[in-house]
Amino acid sequence: MTADASYALNRLSDAAINTDPFPHLLVSDFLPADLYARACAQWPDPAAFGVFQTDELPSRHQVQLTDRWLAQCGGERALTWRAVRDCLFNPDVVALMAERFPQVRDKLAWVDAPPVLNVRIIEDHTSHAMLPHTDIEATLFSMLLYMPADGALSNPQAPQLGTALYRPRDPDFRGRGMDRYPRADFDLVAQAPYRPNHLLAYAPSDRSFHGVEPVAAPCERRLLIAFAVMETRHPSQRGAR
Repeated sequence: MTADASYALNRLSDAAINTDPFPHLLVSDFLPADLYARACAQWPDPAAFGVFQTDELPSRHQVQLTDRWLAQCGGERALTWRAVRDCLFNPDVVALMAERFPQVRDKLAWVDAPPVLNVRIIEDHTSHAMLPHTDIEATLFSMLLYMPADGALSNPQAPQLGTALYRPRDPDFRGRGMDRYPRADFDLVAQAPYRPNHLLAYAPSDRSFHGVEPVAAPCERRLLIAFAVMETRHPSQRGAR
């Protein structure tokens, strides 16, 4: 493990679990300061971004942080973003998340193959919002690293840009995958701090309702989203192993 990845793992390990409205971690200074600064300096060029979902999320733009994209970048940009990716996802991070979140441990007990990483560099522009949802079952755990542009925190809307965490008003309500639910059916409990190098991490469940609150004024939200994705069909649904 690199020194950068070891530092990030320790930050993740030291963070206390917040249980309201569902178990999650808020980690300040997740990346080493020099690596975070290099990543901000190596932010992708505007032309590299594509629209995430033209039908439902036209104001969310992304660059998929894949080996192919890293090869196209080359040089310092590739080295930097590969180091960031390694901090977010490696066998020790998976083991730690399994130790801290029971649903991660339970899923790992019966998967056929190790989880793989789906990581995206994100820019959300004015009018972007997402209704409460829980994430797909195939997501073992999710990590969102906030990376505001210089001067972004002076925007009065900045406190509203962190991921919103919701509690359903019906205490018996359970969510399913990427189904999105009416905002009026939920109470806003908290918003993750939209601050440089702050990380939100959680393991999706049928109670992990989160989203993005709408803002009226012009704004831009920059972040990195990493999903550890796995086969989720229970052994009973797949026949004998």
